[in-house]
Order: sequence, then C-alpha cells, then structure tokens
Amino acid sequence: MSRWLGMKARLRNVVFRQSADARMAEIVEDLWTDLRFALRSLRRGPSLALVLVLTFTLGIGASTAMFSVLNGIALRQLPVRNARNIAVLWTASPQQTTQHWPLTYAELTDYRAATSAFVDIAGVAFQGAVDVVMRDGSRAVPLAATWVTGNYFALLGVAPVAGRMLRPDDDAPGAEPVMVIGDAFWMTHFNRSPSAIGHALLWRGTRWSIVGVLPRGFQYPKGADAWVPVLTAFPATADLAAHGPDAMVFDAIGRVRDGTPMPTASADFGAFLHASDARRPAADRGKRAVLVSLQGRIVGDVGPTLVAASVVVILLLLIACINIANLLLIRGSARRPELAIRVALGAGRPRLVRLLLTETVLLAVAGGMIGVGLAFVAVHALVALAPAELPQREMIAVDARVLAVSVLITTLAALVSGLVPAFTSARIDAATWSRGDRDGIADSRTRHRLRRALVAGQVVLAMLVVSAAGLVARSLGVLQSLPLGFDAKQLHIVETTLATDVPTDHARQVLLQEAMIERIRAIGGVVDATTSPKPPFSAAGGWIATYSGEDQTVASYAANPSVNFEVVGPHYFRTLGIPLVRGRAFDTREREDGVRTAIVSESVARHTWPNADAIGRRITLGPPTATATWYTIVGVVRDTRYRELSSAQPTLYLPTRQFAGPVPMTLTVRTRTPNPALMSQIRDALATVDPALLIVSGGSMTERLATPLARPRFSALLMSTFAALALLLAVVGVYGSVAATVAERRRELGIRLALGASANDLRWLVLRQGMLPVALGCAIGLGGALVASQLLRSVLYGISPTDPVTHGAVTLLVLAAAAVACWVPARRASRMAPVQALKSN
Repeated sequence: MSRWLGMKARLRNVVFRQSADARMAEIVEDLWTDLRFALRSLRRGPSLALVLVLTFTLGIGASTAMFSVLNGIALRQLPVRNARNIAVLWTASPQQTTQHWPLTYAELTDYRAATSAFVDIAGVAFQGAVDVVMRDGSRAVPLAATWVTGNYFALLGVAPVAGRMLRPDDDAPGAEPVMVIGDAFWMTHFNRSPSAIGHALLWRGTRWSIVGVLPRGFQYPKGADAWVPVLTAFPATADLAAHGPDAMVFDAIGRVRDGTPMPTASADFGAFLHASDARRPAADRGKRAVLVSLQGRIVGDVGPTLVAASVVVILLLLIACINIANLLLIRGSARRPELAIRVALGAGRPRLVRLLLTETVLLAVAGGMIGVGLAFVAVHALVALAPAELPQREMIAVDARVLAVSVLITTLAALVSGLVPAFTSARIDAATWSRGDRDGIADSRTRHRLRRALVAGQVVLAMLVVSAAGLVARSLGVLQSLPLGFDAKQLHIVETTLATDVPTDHARQVLLQEAMIERIRAIGGVVDATTSPKPPFSAAGGWIATYSGEDQTVASYAANPSVNFEVVGPHYFRTLGIPLVRGRAFDTREREDGVRTAIVSESVARHTWPNADAIGRRITLGPPTATATWYTIVGVVRDTRYRELSSAQPTLYLPTRQFAGPVPMTLTVRTRTPNPALMSQIRDALATVDPALLIVSGGSMTERLATPLARPRFSALLMSTFAALALLLAVVGVYGSVAATVAERRRELGIRLALGASANDLRWLVLRQGMLPVALGCAIGLGGALVASQLLRSVLYGISPTDPVTHGAVTLLVLAAAAVACWVPARRASRMAPVQALKSN
C-alpha cells in the first residue's frame, strides 16, 4: 500500500512539474509574441515612438542626475564611524543678536569633564577653513587650513588613507609641528604620491611635517586642505587670560552616547552653560545652547535648495509621465480598428492591456537607457559648473546606488504613464465596430474629459516648477543688484606673502606694508592703494568680536551684536570708495604712541548711541573690564557688504599702526581705467621693496564678487533648466492633445466650413476649446504655487515667496506658450478643404 502511495505521489509531482513547465513556457511564448508585436507596432509609428522615448529620456535622465547630486551631498555615508551620533555645538546670545558664538578652550575642556551625554568632546576652529600661505622651498603654497584639538580624529573615527591621524600628544605647546592633509590637496600638490608623508611645509617660521592623508569624502570644515593641532600652532589658546589673534576659539564636536537622543544632548549642553554662568562676567551670561548634527552642518544652507530641486525634478518626471499617458491615449484612439479586430479574433481585455503595457515598457526601457547616459553627461556638467562651496561636490557621481534608483524610476514611470492608457484603450466593443457604428467606439465624453484633465494636470505641475524657478531667478537678480556700500569698479585685490619669514617685529611689519603701498601708488594709472586683513566676502574667515561702548550698562552690552573688525591701512576708505558719514578717516595722526582711535559703521553707532553722536565716544573689544583697551571714535562710515554679500555687517575699523596683532598683507588697488598689465606691474613694484615678496593671487573685485554669487547662480541655472524642460513637455502635451482633437473632429470641422463658418471662426473655436483646460490648469497651478512657494522661503533673498510680479509673469508665460501650441493645429484646421474634410472618416 505504501509503495502504491509513493508511486502516486511521484506521478503527481511529475504531472504538476510538467503543468508548471507548460504554464511557464506559455507565459514566455506570450511575452515573446507581445514583444514582437510591440516592436512591429512601434516601427509603424516611428515619429510618435521617438517623441515618447525622448520624453522618457528627459524625465528619467533629469531624475537620475538630481538623485546623483542628492546622494553625493546628503545621502552618502560620511567616512566617519557612526556619523549619526556626531553633533556640532556652539552658543548663541540670549537676545538673539549673535546666532553663532564660539567656545573658549577652557569651556571646551570644562564641558568634556562635565558632560554625561557625550562620550568625548573635541574642538575645531570657529573660523572653519582659513586661507593661509605656506611655502614649499621658495614656492608659495596657498591652502585652506583649520585648527583642531588632538582628539578630533579619534572622536570622529576617521581612518587615514596614508600615514596616521593627529593624536592628543601632537596637540601641546612645544610638540613636534605636524599636520594632516585632505585628499584634494594630496592630489593637486603631490599627485597622491606616498612621498607626501614626511614632507614639510613652512608656515610662520615653522616647518610643519605631513603625517597623514584623510580619505576622499571627508572635508569638515568645508574647504579645508590641512588640519593642524591647535595648541602647537597657537599655544596661547590654553591661557585662560589670552584673547585676540593669538588664541583660538572653537566649535565643539561631540560624540553622543548610544541611546541618548539629540534633544537630551542639547539639554545637557544647555545645563552646562547655565551652571558655568557664575564663572563668567555678568555681560556674558545667559548663552543658549545650539546643537546640530554633523551631517546637517556639512550640508548647511544648501539643504533647502537640494530639497526644492528634488521636488522640482519629481514634478518634472510626473509631467513627463502625464505627457506620455496623453500621447498613448491619442495613439490608442488611432489604433481602434486594430484593437477591435484583435477583440473579434478572441483577444480578451487583459491580453490587450498586457500588449499595450509591453509597448510602454519597451519605450520606457529605451528612454531609461538613454536617460542614464544623459545623466552621466549632466552630472559631469553639474560638477564642473557647481561652486567650490558646494558640500561634498567631489562625491557626486553616477554609482551603483544611483543606477538602482534609475531602474526603479524607469519601472515606476512605465507603470504610471502606461496603466491608464492601456486600460482605457483596451475597452473595445467589437460588435459595435462590426456594425459600422464608429461613433459608438469613438472617444467618449469620459475619454475627452480624461485627456483634458491630463492637459490641465500638466499645466498645473508646469506652473509649480516654473514659478519656483522664477522666484529663485528673481532672488538672484535682487542679490546681484544689492548696493555693496563701496565702489567695486576698477578695484583690484592682491594677496601677497614673503618667501622668507615675515618679520616678527610689529614696527618692521608696518614699515614693510607702507613701503608696499607707496610703491604701488606710484604705478601709472593707479588712483590709490591700501591694505586689509582679508580679501572680500571672507565671511567667518575674518575677525569678529563683541564690543562695548562708553557708558553702556551690562544689560545693554549683552544686547550688542557681534561686529566685524577690520585692521586697515592708510587711504582705506578713499581706496574702496566707502562714504564717510561724519567725522574723519584715518590719517597720519594715528601713531603707535598716540591716542588710540577707531571708526565705526552707521549700524554700530546707531545701536550703541541711538540718541547721541558717536564721534568722540569710546569703544572697546569685549566687555568693559578694568584692563580693557579703549578706542576713541573719530569717524562714522556707511555699512558695507565687504564680508558678506547677503547682509551689510556692523563693522569696527582700527588703524594698522595701533593694532598689536598681525599686519595685513592683502592689497586693495584702485585704477583709473582697466589695465591688463596691472599684476605684472604690481609684481615689479613689490620686488623693489623686497625681492622675497610674492603674489599669491590677484583679480578684480568683479571677479571676487563671482564667489558669493556662485551658489545662487548655480541654483538658478539648475531650477531654470528644469523649468524649461517642464514647460517644453507641457507645451508638447497641449499641442499633441489639440492636434489629436482636430484630427478626430476633421469631419465635423469640414461640415462647419461647408455650412458657412469662416476660417477665423474655426481657428477661434479650436483655440478656445484647447485653452480651456490650460486656463483651468493655470488657475489651479497659480493657487498651488502661492502655497508651495512657502517652502522656498529659506533660499530666497529680498523677495516674498508670493511675489506678485514673478507669479504674474509665470502665468502669462505659460498661457502664451500654450496659446502658441494651440494656435498651430487651429491654423491647420482653418486651412483644410471642406470637400476633403467631408470625405474623411
């Protein structure tokens, strides 16, 4: 009996296996048949197939390229151990006057000992990456350096690609001067040669040996080429009484303990600040804790732009899918006879749907393959055009993850654009067709409404995309037209250094600087020249400070904003063309042994002495302590955008001769007319002062202005490109729908002509009916844009997200483009011969 049951089970397995194999063979055969029919069908309409493939290409290519950018900047894992647990900390004033204020070395070490939320605390220079000039032999090597505590890399868990990382014993006064470099600098300066390890560069009279190279993809702070131990470079930092340029201040980097939420870590930092208020001067108490994730800090203010661009690309892909769906509906209407015959021969609706979907999938695969190729080209162009400030720019590429997402996008695009047309076109009544009742199988009112709804949907989405691009472009226009507060015409910036060590004696530095200025002023065509601490638009790379004014209370001092303070040479205000509002500029009265003087910008004077004249009053850096150095204000000048283009900064100016810190070596030169030979003339002039003087970089203020405008211009270019594609796809969709409607109504239009309708009547009939869904789409899209544009608030400058000029112009643009798309088939309809029209269908 058991033997019989075993034979029966084996026989059943064989039958089931054969049945399954037969079903699989049938599926494969049907799929192969559908593919052959699909290819044959597409060959019969190559023009439409080409349009569909190109539409898929644009949508998939743009989506793939944008995901490459998003992946490289925001989604790619940093080369840091468990980066989600890393936070960046700083403080803010309680009155919100200063949103980003650093920690001192003492605060850093005290918090490391007190915290229970963090495993460890390290420090990185508050200024971020600062441009310095090192020397390799007699060659000047400009690079961006930053200063960190010795436990910085151990806390982050970064592994070197060559050599070793900095260690705590590297970070001590008198320690061997060492540094690590980034991958980009390793490539440009050493061609990734292992010989870089042990190589030394000279800076501030000290040889700094390279001991390690960081992995590609790590660049915090942004733009840094070299990471230097802070106490080795600035030993005064450890002195609690030290301040000014000889002492470094920090942003803190902390590794949060496993299981500790970020809000808890932030509260822990806030509790430390509150507990340490008793040890601070009264004016410095009440600081608020600020904590952001390392990933958020790296992405920074480019995050909202990335989100906006990603949303725009999704909308662009939807427009492409809607366009394809509309064109497939039109194609399905033209294939009614063929589909009716297939139904009459026994093809069921599922079979027709599968056949039509196969054609769509073929088109999507072709468009996806070309789109990925287009994405490679687009990403290469984007990286080339992207500003150097774009975070993680070197990591943007089409990699395996991007290709996987591209396959997913292609699949979704095929399904989204193909399902509705396939099901709609497969609704064929063979019996009605066989009786010759063609109106019975013509597009019903439902199908006409569907096509009009698709057109309106395209226009709605196009309005959203074009409005976003219009706002970003208009914001760029406002930014480009901002008053700088100084005259940028014929102004040139030249950064210099000495091939030998800079004199340590302050008086010798001043004499060298003044000799340089005098020689440059003697060049023909030079109107004036001066020096400044930093090139323009250096933002946090320059010096900032708190200040207190004469007669201010502790409370009013705490409400003071932080100021930029600039140490400037003779003729500074005249050279830059900064208007003097009251008082005088610096002159020969500013001597080392004379009364210490200062000049302030209007906003400083207005805030500090709102009801009195600032001239003759005194001001000091930091709190008004007994040992503070006071400066008498001799002039008030206009606020300028010299540090940051986006906002005019309150500024305190001190004369070079009366400032004990480093003497500026950046030259600002104004010429009467353009002078192509200016740089060589300056080089020759400097050589007569000291043959060791070198020019690190030089260029016009107009060229320098391109740096802060680079990111807004890139954003505007990106958004405008997507907007142009969206508008093009919407126009193609409108044209295709109206042209198809004219072809289907050819007989009706011929009858109208035969009954006396003029060509003008037909044109306006077609134009009016074609523009109805466009007008509806514009109305809905305008309302949606006014709401959705609020998401762009953080990336706009000087305009409201609901800016009526932009939204009005976009609406007129979309209406005009759609009107042209409708006018072409309307004109063609009005020129048809009535006899030929009556013979159609």
